Amino acid sequence: MKRIADLRSFMVVVLIAINAATLPGQNDNYGNIRWEKERLAPGLVWKHAHTTFGDTLLQNVNLLIVNTRKRDISIVYNPSKGRRVTGIQAAENGSIAAVNGGFFNAAGGSVTYIRTAGLIADADTAGKWPKNANLNGAILVGTNGDVQIVRATTNGWFDSNTQFHDVLVTGPLLAEDGVKSELPSTSLVTTKHPRTAVGKMGKKKVLLLTVDGRTSQSYGLTLHELADLMLTLKCSEALNLDGGGSTTMWLKGKPESGVVNMPCDNRLFDHGGSRAVSSIITVK
Repeated sequence: MKRIADLRSFMVVVLIAINAATLPGQNDNYGNIRWEKERLAPGLVWKHAHTTFGDTLLQNVNLLIVNTRKRDISIVYNPSKGRRVTGIQAAENGSIAAVNGGFFNAAGGSVTYIRTAGLIADADTAGKWPKNANLNGAILVGTNGDVQIVRATTNGWFDSNTQFHDVLVTGPLLAEDGVKSELPSTSLVTTKHPRTAVGKMGKKKVLLLTVDGRTSQSYGLTLHELADLMLTLKCSEALNLDGGGSTTMWLKGKPESGVVNMPCDNRLFDHGGSRAVSSIITVK
């Protein structure tokens, strides 16, 4: 009986080793991701990994590191044109890279405070976002090109601070001053989904990140996991953007109409599932 038990234990070890060898880019934690890296332009680096994290579930991760000394970041939103896929909006605005932006309603309007190019394009959203505990953060783009991630405050404060030409309220906040934020116990937070996030790395670097989900090749993350990932990537501040079927990263000139992640709106692990969205964050 002991020999049988020993043989079973040996077979379990062998099967674990075989499975581990077949998983692409496997790592034990967020700090050991093996990235494929490409310098797209001065001040813009793209990284990609199809990997597993500590729970052994496959994930497909793309990130852009933007040096705001050399590249401009902006928020694009035009409610008169309705919802359109990230790549089309980005190309129309002369961008070289983009991710999807904030949350929106069925008609395509932003459901949070948003200002682009110094204009509040959709004043009807002004009173809506404080009612949602998830939407407690904001990304601000200054007239000098500086990008800040802050805790959301009153509409009046945003209105009066005209040194920020672009403002987008979204959330939840994932990290502040290098510390993981307290997250609400909502399904948005605790369920694995595709995710898009923005983070601040030092004074002049911004990270834009997508994690695909809802397929066997990329399961997606909870927001607790996303916050841990952003902190591991050295973001002192980090903020969740719209995710799920909206999660998209677009790079000018790349195959598949520039879509480099695997958007899941078609429920397939391919580049064809981009969802039409309301706003995007662009790099020029």
